[in-house]
Amino acid sequence: MRHAETAAPVGAWTLEFIGVRPDTAGRGAGRYLLDHVLAATPAQAGFFLTTADPANVPLYRRFGFADLRRTTLGPLDVRAMVKPGTGTRPGPARPRDPARTPLRRR
Repeated sequence: MRHAETAAPVGAWTLEFIGVRPDTAGRGAGRYLLDHVLAATPAQAGFFLTTADPANVPLYRRFGFADLRRTTLGPLDVRAMVKPGTGTRPGPARPRDPARTPLRRR
């Protein structure tokens, strides 16, 4: 995984994990969560994520993520994906509780 993560742009926010309960899959819950996280997070340098589930790739692409690197780890094909930043400096940020966010800053 470190090989895939070395592709992360400096200063980008890393989306560590986002998921929905299996009984809610296919109903737009993941799209809603991802939309909220991306809209609520100032990301001048962009966002970075990795996924080993090919079913996730179309969703991430709809949100503007593009393939950055692919790494094969045994039976897994891990994709590193990036969404470009806003390019503008965000206003003052409110303090965040790191335990309540799925993101971490690189």
